[in-house]
Amino acid sequence: MMVMRDAWQNLSLRDQRMLLMGGALALLLLAYALLWLPLQRSRDDLRQQVAAAQASLRWMRAAAEELNLRRGVLGSAETSQDHRSLLARVDSGAREQGLGAALMRVEPSAEGAVNVVFQQASFDALVGWLESMSRTHGTRIAEFSAQSTGASGQVDARALLVESP
Repeated sequence: MMVMRDAWQNLSLRDQRMLLMGGALALLLLAYALLWLPLQRSRDDLRQQVAAAQASLRWMRAAAEELNLRRGVLGSAETSQDHRSLLARVDSGAREQGLGAALMRVEPSAEGAVNVVFQQASFDALVGWLESMSRTHGTRIAEFSAQSTGASGQVDARALLVESP
């Protein structure tokens, strides 16, 4: 340390100033390279991610709108053919899907709503039936719960189906 202090004091005032300015410049360049540049690159990457996410969001909204329009066209054409009550459509639809043996109860819950209870039902058949009910019969699933019975692919399930307007 003493050697450096002696070497510093032996320099002329002009040389000391030049070394101080060079050191300050080196510090600024180091701070730019190690701090500012990575932050700037990270910000640019985040901006690109946001732009890509916004483009995806625009596409998804357009696709959802088109899907809703198609569902509306299909749904209104298909649901207008069946004028039976929701209770009758649920009961016959479950039996047609092969869930008749598992269907325990179909009871009205409220205006335009039906509670359905299944025991030992095939989960795949049940989900397929629920999907077809929502697609072709204009219903929506307001509540759904299922518990495994221990048998492979078998569930005890409850669903509240509501008639879509």
